[in-house]
Amino acid sequence: MILNFLLFSVFFILGAYYVFRHVVRDDYREYLKLSSFSTLLEVLVFVIHANSIYLILPTAWPDIPELPSSLLLRIMSIVIFVVGLAILLIAWFGLGSNASLGKDENQLNTDGIYKFSRNPQLLAYGVLLSSVVVMFFSWLTILWILLYIIASYFMIKSEEEFLKIKYGQEYEEYFNSVPRIL
Repeated sequence: MILNFLLFSVFFILGAYYVFRHVVRDDYREYLKLSSFSTLLEVLVFVIHANSIYLILPTAWPDIPELPSSLLLRIMSIVIFVVGLAILLIAWFGLGSNASLGKDENQLNTDGIYKFSRNPQLLAYGVLLSSVVVMFFSWLTILWILLYIIASYFMIKSEEEFLKIKYGQEYEEYFNSVPRIL
C-alpha cells in the first residue's frame, strides 16, 4: 500500500506538471483561453487526486471507510468540510463557471472573495480536502494533501503567466496587492 502510493505520487506530480506547465500553458499562450481538451485534463488531474485517497484508506472505492469513534474528530472534520464547501461555492459563483474553467472572459474579477485571495477556489478545495486529513490522520494523508498543493501550484503558475499577458498592468497591481492564497 505505501509503496503503491509513493509510486503514484511520483507519477501524479510528473503528470500534473506536464498538464499544467505544458499543455495548459501552451493553450493560454496560443488561444488566450483553455481548449476543451486542456479543461478536461485539468479536471482529470483533480479527479485522479481526489480518488487517490483510496490508495491509503482501508476500504475499496467508492465505499466510505469506517469513521473514527471520536465524536469531536467527526464534528471537526464536518465543520472543516462545510467551511471549505461554502468558500468554494462563493468563489465559484463569484467568478462564474466559464472563467472558473479557464474560458475566455473580458474582465479581471477582483471583487468579493477575490479581494482577499487570487485563488479562493483552490484554497477552498484545499480546506475541504483537509477535512479528510483530519478524519483519517496519518503521514500518508498529509502526503496526499501535499500532492494537491503541488498540483495547484503548477496550475497557479500557468494561470498567473496568462493573466499577466492578458490583463497587463491591471493584473500586476492585483498581483502585488492580493495574496496568492490567503
